[in-house]
Amino acid sequence: QDAKRFAVSTDSSHLSTKQWLEKMKTLFISKGSGFSSRSVLTGDPYIGADVVGLPSEVAKRITFEEQVTDININRLQEVVDKGLCLTYRDGQTTYAITVGSKGYTTLKVGQTISRRIVDGDVVFLNRPPSTHKHSLQAFTVYIHDDHTVKINPLICSPLAADFDGDCVHIYYPQSLAAKAEALELFSVEKQLTNSHNGKVNLQLANDSLLALKHMSSRTMLSKESANQLAMLLSLSLPPPAVVKSKPCWTIAQIMQSALPAELTCEGDRFLVRDSTVIKLDIDKESVQASFSDLVSSILAVKGPGDALKFLNALQPLLMEFLLLDGFSVSLQDFSVPKPLLEEAQECIKKQSLVLEQSRCSSSQSVETRVDNNLKDVKQQIADFVVKSSRLGLLIDPKSDSSVSKVVQQLAFVGPQLYREGKFYSRRLVDDCFSSFVNRHPPIEDGVQHPPEAYGLVQSAYFHGLNPYEELVHSICTRETIVRSSRGLTEPGTLFKSLMAILRDVVICYDGTVRNICSNSIMQLKYKEEDDTDFPSAIAPGEPVGVLAATAISNPAYKTVLDSSQSNNTSWELMKVTML
Repeated sequence: QDAKRFAVSTDSSHLSTKQWLEKMKTLFISKGSGFSSRSVLTGDPYIGADVVGLPSEVAKRITFEEQVTDININRLQEVVDKGLCLTYRDGQTTYAITVGSKGYTTLKVGQTISRRIVDGDVVFLNRPPSTHKHSLQAFTVYIHDDHTVKINPLICSPLAADFDGDCVHIYYPQSLAAKAEALELFSVEKQLTNSHNGKVNLQLANDSLLALKHMSSRTMLSKESANQLAMLLSLSLPPPAVVKSKPCWTIAQIMQSALPAELTCEGDRFLVRDSTVIKLDIDKESVQASFSDLVSSILAVKGPGDALKFLNALQPLLMEFLLLDGFSVSLQDFSVPKPLLEEAQECIKKQSLVLEQSRCSSSQSVETRVDNNLKDVKQQIADFVVKSSRLGLLIDPKSDSSVSKVVQQLAFVGPQLYREGKFYSRRLVDDCFSSFVNRHPPIEDGVQHPPEAYGLVQSAYFHGLNPYEELVHSICTRETIVRSSRGLTEPGTLFKSLMAILRDVVICYDGTVRNICSNSIMQLKYKEEDDTDFPSAIAPGEPVGVLAATAISNPAYKTVLDSSQSNNTSWELMKVTML
């Protein structure tokens, strides 16, 4: 009968639009999960990383069943009196509770009420596609009157989310056992470390990192600023570091108020004794690494609970400092000194002779030599931006991708067309060269052509590109997007296929890696190169097959998202994982 229900007649007279819509609705559209919702994400740095803000209009429509006992009867009776309960069940009969029924509905032990979602309830979020285990996180709820789901920006990294319209799915556990399971298996506290590389999942980024770098440029804080920041901390301010004329506090004194009690740890960039900061490297180029190492040390010494509390205290502190001190970028920050630009232009013009050689050669070594020749000029411009421009606070000077983007914005776009190793043909490059040469006279009696003829754009985005430069740049951008996503157009399909094969592969109590369905041994010892004892390494029952699937599919998904020409990190990570 099910086959007849879903069958579609081949008779054209029966293939009406209404029939097809009914089949689509039955097969696809009506498929969904109960007790779930979907919403757009926005950020709120003043809530905890393990807290999610839920709109009140959603909380009113989702219910949670809770049984009345001797322990919770008073609390649940208060819930009923406040109008937060919709129905209650007594035996097999369900009764509706009307609005304004305070004093008329008295609960009894053994009854079951269906109440609305309230502050403190447990939910878990998922942002598809789920390419790794950290894309599912359990949170506690707080209800607000806005219309979006709010999360702390710290949690964006494990969810691979940002605030440009990303949507998440929210699921509401319907039993105490389901809530306990969610908190024990995939709460934020339980997933502080990455399952693949062991690093802390919650990293300071964007506004938080900007505030941290901006704070590092200040040696002292006035009494007014220190007291304003102290309002966000649980401890009072320590005595001022400077008492003459005006009392002043150091940045380290403010930060140590967020540290756990009786903390003693040290690293290459910091030293903490009895929760007092003795040494802390807050130089803007290393401040991010300093705090990442500090969080890792807190996690190792005090555990995930205290590490999460430190991050929850640090995040609003940084946002409040940014709000107090302010940050702005002007057109002057986009101005590169004229000598630097002239040196860059001269270096680009010298590459014309080198690029002319590439037209007679099928090797990529000539084009690689051009990239190496321009590397020193790029680094000089990047150093200037980091040291003398406020844009330097917004980029990572150690990231080649960030440096390349800044140079393209302010100085020159650089090589855009390559004769070898690309998806477009050499004929396209030759056509572009011929089109440019026909419209522009050569330099030095026809011996040498301008760099643009070879696809080397010497203009910057800030100063604008002419039509030919824009055409060349468009060809490069389109090729980069196609190259990045070729063969990986559906990372979700790749993940599903890998999971179907590897989901039953786990570590057993004897240390072997087995397929639990067939009980076949796949590996005698997990991580054979590791000399550590097995019990101290990875616990039995760990789904290493799932970890292997996510180790491949997650970089594949990032490769599709990041189409930057200079960023091959995801590809390299996939090679390392698979080899």
